[in-house]
Amino acid sequence: MSKKIYSSYSPFKNFVTKFLKQRLAVIASIIVTIIVFIGLFGNWLAPYDPYRPVTMQYEERGIDSDQLTSERVSFRGILSDGTVVESDKFETLQVESENRRVASVRRVGDGVIVSANTGGATDAILESENVSAIIQVNVSGEDVNDGEVKIIRLEAEQPTRILESGDRYEIQLTAFLSNGEEIKGIETIRSFLAESLSEEEKTSTSSGFVSGGQETKETGGLSIVSLTSDIASVTNEGIVTVRGEGDGLVKVSAENASTVVHLPTNVTEINPVLVSIVPTVTAVNLVDIYKHQPPSQLHYFGTDHQNRDIFSRVIIGTKETLLIGFVSVAIGAFVGTALGLIAGYYGGRFDSFITRFTDILLAFPGILLAIAVIAFLGAGLVNIIFAVAIFTIPIFIRIVRGSTLALKEMTYVEAAKSIGVKDRIIILRHIFPGTLSVVMVFLTMRIGVAILIGAALSFLGLGGDITAPEWGSMLSAAKDNSGNLFHPTFFPGLAIVITVLSFNILGDGLRDALDPKLKE
Repeated sequence: MSKKIYSSYSPFKNFVTKFLKQRLAVIASIIVTIIVFIGLFGNWLAPYDPYRPVTMQYEERGIDSDQLTSERVSFRGILSDGTVVESDKFETLQVESENRRVASVRRVGDGVIVSANTGGATDAILESENVSAIIQVNVSGEDVNDGEVKIIRLEAEQPTRILESGDRYEIQLTAFLSNGEEIKGIETIRSFLAESLSEEEKTSTSSGFVSGGQETKETGGLSIVSLTSDIASVTNEGIVTVRGEGDGLVKVSAENASTVVHLPTNVTEINPVLVSIVPTVTAVNLVDIYKHQPPSQLHYFGTDHQNRDIFSRVIIGTKETLLIGFVSVAIGAFVGTALGLIAGYYGGRFDSFITRFTDILLAFPGILLAIAVIAFLGAGLVNIIFAVAIFTIPIFIRIVRGSTLALKEMTYVEAAKSIGVKDRIIILRHIFPGTLSVVMVFLTMRIGVAILIGAALSFLGLGGDITAPEWGSMLSAAKDNSGNLFHPTFFPGLAIVITVLSFNILGDGLRDALDPKLKE
């Protein structure tokens, strides 16, 4: 005779089945688990000490800070006959930073070294024998190639023969831009420069002048200068007329870049001259290691105004932030649940008094009530926890009281009363378990709110130690630089958003999974 097997009903299995069908809630539960794990083991996960500047920790970690703040750039020179001269063969070379507060540059044997001083952008100018080139320098910011496009080097074709008096030579010019492109032709280069000039600069640009025996033609930011006016004269269009005997030189300049056209006239042999400087690197990105380092492989979230690692501070701050959320809500849930059970079960004056007390607390916005408590008790982490717990209590009183009023009318409660079971036993064994699901749902959701209120109090400077790695305090310390720097406020703010949102979504998922009215 066959036996029919009935599967027993499991409330826990039913809960798990309904919960797993809510994808957002499952994802939120995973994120919450990760956040709690980070909070518990943050001291081992943080790569840096969150209380000390990272520059004080580089040496003990084997990091060479000079590699972050300096870069060596080599260059070569090109002579008028095409000969290449290496950087260590330069007899004279002047190097200068357009803004020494941002970066400095100095000559070394095989090139130049560019060193960062503070955040910003500038140009390093290399100049030798009337020839110059630019190296763009950017310190702790976006890539320099993403900024203004400018001319960094000029190059002119050189005559391939010895000229005679009366010969004319047309300058063929090429401009190399910071974005890697090239512009050919004097008029094209002038058009490019004219577009980049401001109205004031356009007004002040002259069409030509003669000074100190040098003939100059300057239009649209492009300057053409005859360095040997007794040998060569030049027109605005770059047409050179030679006369006399010797080495004629015409200098062409655009912004801080320049080149020379060598015009040997009526000479027996050509003595080549330097006509171009070619750096191996045209853009240098450095780091200001003393504050506000941008996000990088060395510091995932960058550093703050005191040069502390933001990633480490967010990791360590997770513990303090969760401490505010969990402890304050646990206190509020314990006190609120106890008062709600008493008020709902006994009714009468107890219920009236507790209900009026709840209404008074709920009449104040949560943040204002917390500020009032802090103002009375003083700033500090313990007082923040107490303040957040105060405004959490009435929420639990109201929801537990409502559940208790319904549960105490149930038949099994009436049966327990009729056989003389003590009120304490009835409340703890028969009524409290019935309110537990509602308490757990609201407890999870209130953790997110408590974290948000705690962060707001710390942001307002009510959290005690403003140097502590707490997310609200980090936002408060970074707010003065939020106009031009995003990372000091973005990452702590993102941590708050993700944490609060995850707890709220998890609470919604628990509510739906524990609701008996919802079917699978």
